[in-house]
Amino acid sequence: MTTPQAPSTLTARITDWDHRKGYGFLQVGKRRVFLHRRDFAEHHKKPAVGDTIQFTMGADARGRTCAKQAIHVNDGGRITILTLCLTAGLLVLPAVALHHRGVNLLWVALYALVLGAITYTLYASDKRRARAGEWRVPEAQLQFLEILGGWPGGFLAQRRLRHKCTKGTYQFTFWLIVLLYQFAAYDSLQNWRFSRAAWTRIESLTALEPAGQSPRAHQPGSPPRTIPPSGKTA
Repeated sequence: MTTPQAPSTLTARITDWDHRKGYGFLQVGKRRVFLHRRDFAEHHKKPAVGDTIQFTMGADARGRTCAKQAIHVNDGGRITILTLCLTAGLLVLPAVALHHRGVNLLWVALYALVLGAITYTLYASDKRRARAGEWRVPEAQLQFLEILGGWPGGFLAQRRLRHKCTKGTYQFTFWLIVLLYQFAAYDSLQNWRFSRAAWTRIESLTALEPAGQSPRAHQPGSPPRTIPPSGKTA
C-alpha cells in the first residue's frame, strides 16, 4: 500500500490579474495557471502583476487545473519611521508615570525589550505555523504577553510581519490593552484619582441594602408591634 504524497509547493509570478473579477494567471514554465483570489490561504495585500506566489497545483469544481493554497512571497510590511514614532509616542506616558513613581527606567526598558522580543518571536512562529498548516499559537497566549508589557513588540510584529493586523476582534483587544496602559499611566500621575473614585462608587453601590430585605420593615396597614416592659409580646 503506497502512502499518498503531499502536493509539492511551486513558485511563480503573476503575469495577468483582473482586479474587478478577482482572478489572473501565473506563468509556470511555458504554461499559464489560473489563480482566483479565493484560493489564497491568507490575504495581506491585493494581488498584482509581478507578485511572486507560492502555491500547490489543484483543480476547480469543473476539474480544471488551477493554483491552490496561494500565498505571497516576502509579503511582509515595513517598520517605517511613522511606525517607530507611534510606538515611541505610546511609550512616553507610561515612562513618565514610572519615572514619577521613582522606578528605575533602565530595568523597565530591559524588561520591555525582553518581553517585546518574546512576543515578536511568537508572532513570527504563529505566522510560520499558519502557512505550514501546523498547530497555532493560542491568541490568548499572545494577548497575555501583551498585557504583561509585550504590546510594543506585538505592534511592531503586526506591522512587519502583516500578522493579526486585519483580524477585527484581535485588533480590538490589542488596542484595548494599549489604552489601558495609557489610562493607568495618566491616572498614576493624578494620584489614582479616577481609580479611587471608581472604587468608592463601587463600594457605595454594594453597601446599599436591597429594598424589601429587612425582616423588621413595617408593613402598611398593620398595627405597630409593641414590647411591654415585662418583655412579653403584646
